[in-house]
Amino acid sequence: MVEGNNKTIDHLSFPYKDYVLALPGWYPTWLDPLPGDFNQRHIKAASIFKPQIVLYIGKDQTGRLKKTEVRLNQLMERVIEYIVIYPKSSVAVLDPIISNINFLKLLFKHSKLIIQKWGKPKLLHSYIVMRGGLAGWLLGRKWQLPFVLTENWTIYYPADPGYLPQRNPVFRGLVKEVFKNVKRFLPVTDNLKQQAAKLVGEVPSTVIPNVVETDIFYPEESLNPKIPFRFIHVSTMIYQKNPEGLLRTFKKFNEQCGNTFLQMVGPFPKEVYDYALNIGLNEKTIEFKGAVSYKEVSQLLKQTNALVLFSRYENLPCVILEAFCCGVPVISTNVGGIAEVINKDNGILLDSENEEQLLQALTLLYLNYKDYNRHIISNAAVQTFSYNAIGKKINDVYEEVLKGT
Repeated sequence: MVEGNNKTIDHLSFPYKDYVLALPGWYPTWLDPLPGDFNQRHIKAASIFKPQIVLYIGKDQTGRLKKTEVRLNQLMERVIEYIVIYPKSSVAVLDPIISNINFLKLLFKHSKLIIQKWGKPKLLHSYIVMRGGLAGWLLGRKWQLPFVLTENWTIYYPADPGYLPQRNPVFRGLVKEVFKNVKRFLPVTDNLKQQAAKLVGEVPSTVIPNVVETDIFYPEESLNPKIPFRFIHVSTMIYQKNPEGLLRTFKKFNEQCGNTFLQMVGPFPKEVYDYALNIGLNEKTIEFKGAVSYKEVSQLLKQTNALVLFSRYENLPCVILEAFCCGVPVISTNVGGIAEVINKDNGILLDSENEEQLLQALTLLYLNYKDYNRHIISNAAVQTFSYNAIGKKINDVYEEVLKGT
C-alpha cells in the first residue's frame, strides 16, 4: 500500500476504467507549486472528455527530502494526482546517474501499482520530452500502448543555452527515440512544430495551445486599470526574459511620457532589483511584486493597461493568453510562436533585444490605448484557449490515435 498525505490508493474515488495515464516531465508539487502548472491545466482540460491519472516522478530540487515521498491527491472528480518525489544524492558528482536510476525504478514500480488498482489505461499522454516523453516511450513499449506528447520546452531553439544539438549524445539519442515512437506530437505552437522537425524529423503532429482557466481570467468592470497608466511584466526575470533591457527602456519611456508605472511580477534575482535602483527607477515608477498565486496574477492583470514581455527566446508564454482572456493587450518580442496569437487588434510585436522598437511600442500603445477593446480581445481568446476548447482538441487527438491502434 502506498501512503502519502494521509491518503492511500484505496481512499481515492476513481470509478473510471477508460482513463488516460498522464506522464508529465514538469509538474506542480507540495515542494514547488510553479513548475509545469501549464501541464496541470492541460490535464484538467483533457479530463472533461477523458478521466486522467497523473503519475509524476520528480527529484527534490529544494534539498528538503531525506527519503522518497509519495502523495496522492484527488485534484478533481476525474483527475487523480500520484506524485512521487525522491531526494538528491548526497554525492553531487554522482547525482545525475543516481537520479536517472531512481526515476526509472520509481516509474516502473508506481505505474505497476496504478495498473493493479485501476487496470491498464487506454492511452499514455506525455508532457515534455524529458522525462515525460521518455516515460511514455518506455511504458508504451512495455504495455503495448500508444503515447502522445505535448511539448512546451524551448530546447529546439538555438537561442536556448540548452539547445538540443548541444546536449550530450545520450540525451539527443533518447529524444530521437521518443519522437520515433510517438503516435502524435502536440506542440503548443506551429513554430515549435517546425523547429522540432528540423532537429528530429517530421512526425504526425497537431498544434494544441496552452489553456487558460477562464473562470479566473476574464475582464472585470469593477477592477478598471488604475492611474497612472500601468504596464505589467510577469516572468521569472532570468536571462531568457531580458529584464534589464525592459527596465532600461521603460525608464526612457517614463521620462518621455510621465505618469506611467511598471509592475514586475514573479520571483526576481536580487541583481535585477538592484539594477532597477541603480538606473534611477524608484517606487513611484516601478514595483517588484515577487511571486504570487495564479489567482493573484488574474487580479493584477485586470487592474493593468497592458502586459509587456521582452524575451530573448520563448515558446508561447501562458501569461500572454491569460492577459488576452482578461482583455489586456500585449507588447512582446516576436520569438517562438508568439506571432501566432498577437495581431494589430490585441498587441504589438517587436524584434528580440531591440530596445528602440520596445520604446516605440510602449509609446504607441500608451497614445492609442483607446483603440484596444478589452471585450473583443477577451471573447476571441476565450473561444480559443478555454478548458472546453482545448479539452475538445485533445480528445479529438485521443480518438484519432485510438482508432488507429
